[in-house]
Amino acid sequence: MASTPVTTAQGAGLSWTAPSHWTVKPASAMRRGSYAIAGTNGAAADLAITAFPGNVGGNLANVNRWRNQLGLGPIGEAEMEASLSHHDFNGLHMDVVDIQGAAGADRQRTIGAIVPFGEATWFFKLSGPDALVASEKQAFMSFLQTVKPPKS
Repeated sequence: MASTPVTTAQGAGLSWTAPSHWTVKPASAMRRGSYAIAGTNGAAADLAITAFPGNVGGNLANVNRWRNQLGLGPIGEAEMEASLSHHDFNGLHMDVVDIQGAAGADRQRTIGAIVPFGEATWFFKLSGPDALVASEKQAFMSFLQTVKPPKS
């Protein structure tokens, strides 16, 4: 379904300050921001910032989408709630989940933040090799603290 158009959120957006060791990648029609994070031995992680109208199915649908991308099965509402951490930065509420993919030599990991803002939902998703994403978790959490709504 690569040809299916996807509506992204329009209007005023959030702003942020990325860590200096993250490399800016060009934004795209789908991404409001994009960064590459280099690790050792050629390992690379990706930080994608997207925004879509509405709640995009809610937290459970989005967490299960990320789980599916890591080769994991879906979870229910109670397990999802137990896996989320809740944060409030700069007047924004953020639900953060840290998901490790199936075990193996190339185990992947995603740390994602779901951020309702206005009539849209913003997603900040760090994905890549488990060890690299784990080593970037503190930088990611510090990054989330810089995310701000536009000034009124």
